[in-house]
Amino acid sequence: MSRFPSPTLADRIDDRIQELEDGFIRLGDDDTPFTLWEGGESLEEAQTIHSDRPEAEQQRDEESNEPLTRSLSEWEDDMDKLDFPLIDTIPLSEQRIRANRVADLALREEFVDVIDREVEFRDETVRGKYWRGVQLIEVGTDSDDFPGFQRGVVLAHEVGHAFYEAWSPDSGIEEQPRLFQTDDEKGQAQKLSERLHGPMIETDGPFVDYREGSDEELAAAVFASRIIEPMAAQRIAPDAVRRLEEAFSELSDELF
Repeated sequence: MSRFPSPTLADRIDDRIQELEDGFIRLGDDDTPFTLWEGGESLEEAQTIHSDRPEAEQQRDEESNEPLTRSLSEWEDDMDKLDFPLIDTIPLSEQRIRANRVADLALREEFVDVIDREVEFRDETVRGKYWRGVQLIEVGTDSDDFPGFQRGVVLAHEVGHAFYEAWSPDSGIEEQPRLFQTDDEKGQAQKLSERLHGPMIETDGPFVDYREGSDEELAAAVFASRIIEPMAAQRIAPDAVRRLEEAFSELSDELF
């Protein structure tokens, strides 16, 4: 079983969640579309500016994640090449659509037998589970959490585990073979993992089998990023994404 917990309610993680002066709440030290939440006056101003743009321009801008800035003036000066958090990044609704699309493919290819998207987990930190060997994915109901722990990313991440198991059914979470083989591939994979889910953590409880830098967990994160934000994933981690695409070459046209 692979569990996908959120650090929001976990013990000994409070220092990783920061309330910033402009009203945003951030998981970790880096601004990403997935680790920033809430927001203050600048967010409201950005929403007004974005809403005044032609609808086609808004939609086009929201199709991909560009480099992020929390500076309203910097964003206004170059809105085509920069994104403002939670404004012209890929909407949560579109993230769910992209995740559902690849989940449907996993079902058709019989990498997954059942996907339950409305699970009420007993552990309030858990957002998703992949049950190895029985091809079951469970995803929790949406909650007020960082974007990287909401349903779209969580579902894509868990489907990534299913594809990893299909690629290497006897590997286990810490065994050979490894998907990422070079230092560049591993480093880029970790960068995408931290972009989606914040910094790696050392703790116990529900985190003990999660995100220890294992090949499978990194593969699931790269898979999720490639599905949710394909252009950004290839820009940030070209070697890791290329390796992932090579592993699933027979399905790449449908997957990616």
